[in-house]
Amino acid sequence: MPAPTLGPVPKTNLQLRLMTAAAGLPLVALVAWIGEWPFALVLAAIALLASAEFVHGWLIPSVPIRQVIGQGPTFAIPAVVVAGAHADVRFLWVGIGFAAVFAVLGYTPTNAFGPRKPFRVYCWLTLYLGLLLTTLVLVRDAENGREWFFLGLLATFAVDTGAYAVGRAIGRHKMAPRISPKKTWEGAAGGYVAGTAAVFALNALFDTGVGTGTLWHLAVALPPAAMIGDLFESWMKRRMGVKDASGLLPGHGGFLDRLDSVLVVFPVLYLFLQLRVL
Repeated sequence: MPAPTLGPVPKTNLQLRLMTAAAGLPLVALVAWIGEWPFALVLAAIALLASAEFVHGWLIPSVPIRQVIGQGPTFAIPAVVVAGAHADVRFLWVGIGFAAVFAVLGYTPTNAFGPRKPFRVYCWLTLYLGLLLTTLVLVRDAENGREWFFLGLLATFAVDTGAYAVGRAIGRHKMAPRISPKKTWEGAAGGYVAGTAAVFALNALFDTGVGTGTLWHLAVALPPAAMIGDLFESWMKRRMGVKDASGLLPGHGGFLDRLDSVLVVFPVLYLFLQLRVL
């Protein structure tokens, strides 16, 4: 009997997750720490890859994602808006202008300019990734932006972790079974408590100078924002008919899967800074 052929041992999903995190998290932390153009350009690259996932899922899911990435110039507007906002915040209006044009072409009842669905997809792509992701750059560019960026990011992680831990331990009552069957109200409560506590703890750790009376506004709003972002991305994937946004991040799905909560948290954080702090 011939000896079995030795080959590479398949990696488990946990191993893939750990390897991807080990490679990606230090880079993200480094450019976020540095800020300025390195951060804006890396975020623009992430916006371009996430845009490929968005277009792939809504328009051409049967085509391999790598082929869609090669068509980058056709959906590069979010990346341009994200990078441009570091130079001038008015780039947000560039994104709004493009979204408005796409909306007219996509929702006006005529096919004079071709099929309308691609225009509708590009409209929502520009709003979802172009405008929401830009707030990460605007928060990082603000006064004490480094501290606020990491506070927002780590507090979001706390919401996700608290919801997962509590939901797994005692979760019984489904929160949105048609969108995300594993999420429970018990988990949501755990995420809310964890996120609120994290906002106060991280504020003290980073010494932002913002008092408790003011910080309550952010502490109350951040956890539900994180959960809404998570649920919205889950809803999108169900409409797309996919389990993960892509396989671009082994073990983690895709960039949209990792950005889900952040895309709603940082607009809330940016508004908090503009209205209550700066």
